Amino acid sequence: MKRILVWDLPTRLFHWLLAGGFIAAFVIANVAGHRDALFPVHMLVGLSLAFMVVLRLVWGFVGTRYARFRSFLFGPKAVLGYLRGVASGTGERHIGHNPGSSMAIFAFLALFLGLAVTGILMGGGSEAAEDVHELLAYALLVTAIAHVLGIALHTWRHRENIAKTMVDGHKEGAPDAAITGAKPVIALVFIALTGLFAWRVVAGYDATTKQLTLPLIGQTLQLGKVEGEGEHGGGHHDDHDDDDD
Repeated sequence: MKRILVWDLPTRLFHWLLAGGFIAAFVIANVAGHRDALFPVHMLVGLSLAFMVVLRLVWGFVGTRYARFRSFLFGPKAVLGYLRGVASGTGERHIGHNPGSSMAIFAFLALFLGLAVTGILMGGGSEAAEDVHELLAYALLVTAIAHVLGIALHTWRHRENIAKTMVDGHKEGAPDAAITGAKPVIALVFIALTGLFAWRVVAGYDATTKQLTLPLIGQTLQLGKVEGEGEHGGGHHDDHDDDDD
């Protein structure tokens, strides 16, 4: 057994950027009202995260060994067996994602996409999407907490610092289990694409009207409420929004 490279650089960057982006978007959404100047940042960050998830989905099919979905596509029997092993302290160690973390990853990807879709619907005027959006956000928070607790339990059970492995990409394992390289060029491409998309999103935002024109498709979204909007004839609706904040 020796220290081997398991996680490529694109996978590690996605992991930490998605985590940081979600924390930022969640905090902003809970401290800024719909008329707050900071509120549109929540949606701009959310759209950038959704784009990153799309890139991660692509990497899940063409990426390195442990980044590919097929390497951690476990069936219900394997997941239940893993959970029983965790409870009894006899859980099997995995070089890549274990059945528990694989469940969290698929949940994260689905919830991020659901948040993006409902966020876009909200920006298009759908009030019904707001409740679903909030529910998905808290479901993602619960999943993230469960994931962190699972990492802590794994670290304690196997004496392996999982958080550190997602920083340097290395784990203890057999030499033939290592991936061939960290793929830094691909990581730069992904960062460049994400940066370009984020720039296009920001460039398409009008702070005066709080409207955003989505890149590529040209759809216009309303990001929050403009000062003075609804002061005549719309008071009940605005009070409801302020209560939700």
